[in-house]
Amino acid sequence: MRKLIDFMLILKAETVRDFIFMKRYPAETISFLFFMYLILLAILFGFHQLAGNASGILNKDKMILGYSLMQFVMATQMGWSGQIQNESQTGTLEQLSISGHTLGEVLLARGLSQMPRQMLSFYVLLGAYTFSIENISLSLSPHIPQTILLLLIMGIGIFGLSYIFAGITLIFKRVGFFFQIINFAFLGLFWQDRSKLTDGGAVAFIYDHFPLTLGMSNLQKLLTGTTGPVFTDYLSFTVHSIIFCIAGYMIFLWMEGRARDGGLLSQY
Repeated sequence: MRKLIDFMLILKAETVRDFIFMKRYPAETISFLFFMYLILLAILFGFHQLAGNASGILNKDKMILGYSLMQFVMATQMGWSGQIQNESQTGTLEQLSISGHTLGEVLLARGLSQMPRQMLSFYVLLGAYTFSIENISLSLSPHIPQTILLLLIMGIGIFGLSYIFAGITLIFKRVGFFFQIINFAFLGLFWQDRSKLTDGGAVAFIYDHFPLTLGMSNLQKLLTGTTGPVFTDYLSFTVHSIIFCIAGYMIFLWMEGRARDGGLLSQY
């Protein structure tokens, strides 16, 4: 019980900190979203110019949804490893490592406190695309509760990935661009056509079990109005995300131990 109370206090502190950050530096969040918005517009414009009339074969719904989810993943992940990198430079990571709280629970509280902002950013970006691009069939407003639930479940899976990235950051420190490359590589998974993948293959296995692609698949069903996810879809998605989060946390603990043994939690 005491452990839960301590965690809630950390969560409250991280929530207040995130609110102060957004209030003090609103231009950073707005400029990031605007920059991400322009990137996909440029991609779609380039396809249109190169393909001409054939550009109609593009699945714009899936491109936009996958790109918005990639932004959701990137923002969530950078809230962990990016801040650890900054704290390593300022010395606050060393203070945190000798406090009464474990790094794992602080990172979890940080991820939960930032989740509402990431969800809002996802909706803002997706809404901007549906407003400014023609022939988009994504339906946002009727499915807000289900979308929030799917993003929350997906967020749990992202936490597992974020734990791994945070552990790598503890050891290697300056790895920001490397993780940005990985995040953009997720577009290759998000934009895959599952019907064209060979059952039993490596890519098909990842697509069927990776929390990020599971979230993409369920959101596509929901927002395109074809056949929305049923209870078993939510249950399977939740189980996959929890398993992935636990696995990521265990890997993080191992890498944190390596970082402590090597004296890598001090300021550099």
